[in-house]
Amino acid sequence: MEAAPTRQPTAPERDALTLPGALRVKLASRSRSEKVALALIGVAFIAGAVLRLHAIGTNQRLSVDEFGYVNNADRMLRGESWGSFNWAPGTPALFALAAWLRGYANIAPITHSHGIAQHVQWLVEMTTLVLVGVFAWRIGGLWAAFVAVAAMATYPSLIEVTRTYLSEPLGGLMLVAMVVAAAWARRRTLTGTGGWRWLIAAGVVGGLACLAREDFLPGIAVIAVALALDARGDRRRAIGRAAIYAVAALATLAPWVAFASNKNGRFVTVTTGGTDALFIGTYLPGDGNQFQTTQAFRPAVCRRFPKECHFPDNDAAPMFQLITAEHPGDNRNQAVTAAVLSNLSKYALGQPVSFAQMLVRKAWEMWWDPWSGGNSATGRPDTSTTVHRIYVVLAWLGLLIGGLLYRRRWSVIVPTAVFVVVIAVNDWFGPEPRDSVRLSPLLFALGAVGLVAGLRWAIARRSGPGTLAPST
Repeated sequence: MEAAPTRQPTAPERDALTLPGALRVKLASRSRSEKVALALIGVAFIAGAVLRLHAIGTNQRLSVDEFGYVNNADRMLRGESWGSFNWAPGTPALFALAAWLRGYANIAPITHSHGIAQHVQWLVEMTTLVLVGVFAWRIGGLWAAFVAVAAMATYPSLIEVTRTYLSEPLGGLMLVAMVVAAAWARRRTLTGTGGWRWLIAAGVVGGLACLAREDFLPGIAVIAVALALDARGDRRRAIGRAAIYAVAALATLAPWVAFASNKNGRFVTVTTGGTDALFIGTYLPGDGNQFQTTQAFRPAVCRRFPKECHFPDNDAAPMFQLITAEHPGDNRNQAVTAAVLSNLSKYALGQPVSFAQMLVRKAWEMWWDPWSGGNSATGRPDTSTTVHRIYVVLAWLGLLIGGLLYRRRWSVIVPTAVFVVVIAVNDWFGPEPRDSVRLSPLLFALGAVGLVAGLRWAIARRSGPGTLAPST
């Protein structure tokens, strides 16, 4: 008996069996507008890569934080005990891993560096570009993705941070990853496709984000609360989803917290520098700023320690030495904690209007002034203030528009809430323009979604009533 003849696939079907063929089919189904958007996204991505490569090697000086990150990375490479707990472990661990994979024994913190650390920063920035584009595309479409990628690719501060040894690149990536992972896991739980596994994965990503930047810790709480409130008729299941996420995040943090707490003889979340920063951020006479606070303490330091009177304004060590001396019987951390409580009682409760004005002013200055990488030999910004403000104003405008048009969409409202809460918490710890750099990728993603949605809404209003914003 002859076998039945097998039908041969058509040419389009044969193309669809291969990955390039499948991509061609998908591209062929795109509208002309979408094809233009895809092409422009590619151009923006290439521009971002080139601009960042060009920035590598232009650093003219190193900050204390940069030396701290590199020192901890080098200690990891040498198998020594951890150096300072003033900095989160994520960036040193990333540097050490990259150096180990390349066979390097150490990382040299030098100016005009083209070393492994800078190329890791470049790779992290490019990964963030991809993630920002995917996030904006999934919510607002390809044109929103283009606006987000173009903004991040050409934003001066995000270009210049590539040349440093700082944690801002990894922080920016992990903040976006935290909210994207949570949104994806929440969607999977609603469709019933292994949702609990995705919740665990999202929790792990959230925990890793906090190990990159300790100020992301409130984001874990925001996401957990949002999952618990997303009941959809089943409050018990919603609380269970929130619990799975929170436990996974805390379990990811637990080994580091146990290690850091054991080494310091007291409970440590991620870093030990939070109390010092909180004192500076709540000291009203110093306007919550490190430079002005150390200047305010200079006369008292000189009277108590005449030999240490000549110290730069960016050196807070003599000030905290004075605070410790003024609290006999307490160790340094106890003394600074007591000083923080005094600030809260004296200024936050005693002068609430002036204290609130200081918080508003600090938040404004965090975004209004550009960060130039701290690498200008003259100390003057080497970025355009005008360009910076145009980017920031448009992004914040898009954030507000998106919050209105997507007010019932979880994947917009929750990331926006995480973003706002992280800023609010930073505001109490003496924020600087540099703190806005790691938040900018998420801002540009949300801002792009809002701007494009607002434009579509305006066009729809001219054509007829209705809104284009999804409701879920």
